[in-house]
Amino acid sequence: MSGELGISIMMGKEDSIPVEPQFPSDILAVRADKKGPQTVAILLILGAIIIAGQAYGDWQLNSTPDLSDSETEEILVALNSQDGEELSVEDYQDFHDAARDSGGYLLRASGLGLAAVLILIGAPLLFKLNPLGAKLSIAGASIGFLGGVAGSYQLNQAAMETLHGPLSFTYEIMMYLCGVCMAICIAIAVMPLFNVAARMALYGEDKVTLIQEQE
Repeated sequence: MSGELGISIMMGKEDSIPVEPQFPSDILAVRADKKGPQTVAILLILGAIIIAGQAYGDWQLNSTPDLSDSETEEILVALNSQDGEELSVEDYQDFHDAARDSGGYLLRASGLGLAAVLILIGAPLLFKLNPLGAKLSIAGASIGFLGGVAGSYQLNQAAMETLHGPLSFTYEIMMYLCGVCMAICIAIAVMPLFNVAARMALYGEDKVTLIQEQE
């Protein structure tokens, strides 16, 4: 009788010990993220539309030997609003001629135009979780960066030769702004290939291996 009592007491003590919660083994596992690449694809499409608009504008300027007085006056309204000596229609026409002769308009239009085409092809593929889309977008953004900065540099040189005062500084700012915008575009396009969850969505979970260092 006492033995049976002792056994029941011992079993009661073991039952009173709190059991640690058991979590599923894969609760902290990295899972494929499909929404991330698709969001990046949408941003790239919007960026490509803006890039295409800038490329078309540069192409038109390169194809126009002489600007009309009305077009020039609209541009000069913004430029002459800055402090410094005002530009005349003839001054800006001289800049336009120098810019066309330098090839700045054509170079920037070609670089940004090719970038827009590659991104508009690659972004829909990326939205469908095709890794080729990310690679095409990266290539397009890189070409746009090189062509945009090089073309803007040529335009800046033409502005330094023909314009005066702070007005020439405007085109230097545009050169840096073009470089920064295209660099951001490259960074956005690269994200799906460097993020582990996004790579799983693009390449499949069985093709991405996580390496964890053991302490």
